[in-house]
Amino acid sequence: MSNDFDTSGAFEIPRGKHPAVTGIRDVITFKLHTLETIGDRSASGWSEALFGVSLTAWRVLAVVRSQQPVRAGDVADILLMDKSQLSRAIKQLTAKHLVVDTTDPRDGRAVALKLTSIGLDLYDRAMAHVLDRNEKVLEPLSLAEVASFDMMLDKLIAHARATLAAGFAAAKK
Repeated sequence: MSNDFDTSGAFEIPRGKHPAVTGIRDVITFKLHTLETIGDRSASGWSEALFGVSLTAWRVLAVVRSQQPVRAGDVADILLMDKSQLSRAIKQLTAKHLVVDTTDPRDGRAVALKLTSIGLDLYDRAMAHVLDRNEKVLEPLSLAEVASFDMMLDKLIAHARATLAAGFAAAKK
């Protein structure tokens, strides 16, 4: 018996809105995963080499900068990150004097994170590097395509977050 299978035409009929699929490489979420993985591999190298922090710590630093003062739990929610992984990143950032614990202005009993002046300087330098790298990623697209892609990503992320939250709520019942 042969192990050869005729896969011509397998899954070539579009399903709903999804374009035709002849294999995993045609699946949109797989394409997004591939793009993200390429970006992560590249970023892991520069974040440590140029700025002395892991990619995870850089992302935490960036979220703290955009939301400060911010509770660690809120950072975990924004980054969809496991709290133990977040804890390790915060320890790395505090050990390097990039982030400090402060009193949460909304709840005096809670702790919130803020950047130090050293953290703000690192953020500014790293963000300039991130934006340069993003320009290279977006190079093959026109300005209109970038605007459209950005809008579509925002729409897909909002929908995915809502779907995830609905799944968690249903699982709790």
